Amino acid sequence: MCNCFTLKRVLSLLTLCLTFFALISSASNYPNKTIRLVVPFEPGGSSDITARIVASEMQKTLGQTIIVENLGGVGGSRGSEVVTKSSPDGYTLLWGNVAPIAINQHLYKNLNYDSQKNLIAISLATIFPNVLVVQPGLKSNTFASFMAQSKKEFSNLTYASAGNGSSTHLAGAWLNDLLGSKWLHVPFKGGGPALLAIASGQVDFYFSAIPSALPFIRAGKVFPLATTGKVRDPSLPNVPTIAEQGFPQFEVINWNGLFAPANTPPEIIQQLSKSMMDALVSPIVKEKLTAQGAIAMPMKPQEFSKFISEESIKWEKLVKLAHASIE
Repeated sequence: MCNCFTLKRVLSLLTLCLTFFALISSASNYPNKTIRLVVPFEPGGSSDITARIVASEMQKTLGQTIIVENLGGVGGSRGSEVVTKSSPDGYTLLWGNVAPIAINQHLYKNLNYDSQKNLIAISLATIFPNVLVVQPGLKSNTFASFMAQSKKEFSNLTYASAGNGSSTHLAGAWLNDLLGSKWLHVPFKGGGPALLAIASGQVDFYFSAIPSALPFIRAGKVFPLATTGKVRDPSLPNVPTIAEQGFPQFEVINWNGLFAPANTPPEIIQQLSKSMMDALVSPIVKEKLTAQGAIAMPMKPQEFSKFISEESIKWEKLVKLAHASIE
């Protein structure tokens, strides 16, 4: 019995040692094959678009092809979980955003990963505030008139979201609380259907990600009243922020960043971080991101980890405020 137990311990230690040396060896000549970048959402959304823009530039410094793979489902958690269970060798990465990284752990009761324990934050990539858009038939063309109408017709106004517990739902719940209104929440299965509902007049307003809303705004299908950042967004310079209209505490931003599975060697993390930094300061990349309503915002790993911790605390409070929960 004792000898068997000792043998098992020796074999376990040998396995750990072999795995460790394999990772060290892999890190020394990284990357030497194609890199898989998982976007945990469907194609065509802001996460997918920004991932492809940045990955295309990172390929130049890394010297290897980066294939973007869309694995949507469960509010971004499906694809994120796949990455957490992948080999920590730098060849499977995650293009995460606020939902699977900072919201879902507070929203889902049975999440199979911990974003701050099972993933390594490499760098923040982009930020973009939401924009409050209203349907064309709503009798409000300024945020002030919208507030007045909310108080006058509080029981009749409806707001769309990309789904229960999404950042668009929680942004609406927060402003609803600040204004003391009683809006009716109408969840949709994604931001696309929510925007279409606003454009067709089925629902009154929606906190949309700016990259998704810009085509609708430019076509005159929805009207922008306010953005949700601390400062005005470059893509909508004439649209004021909610903060500057009497609610300085109100800030809701979407963001994307690069992550690797836990235990990925530090040398690989640093190499990916540098490649990401180089990509995000590229004038071509910045121009492409700005055209999508996104702002390049590189961060070093430690700074990004701190940012995620702060975001997690904020979104946990908003999940509780909205009484949002998903089994």
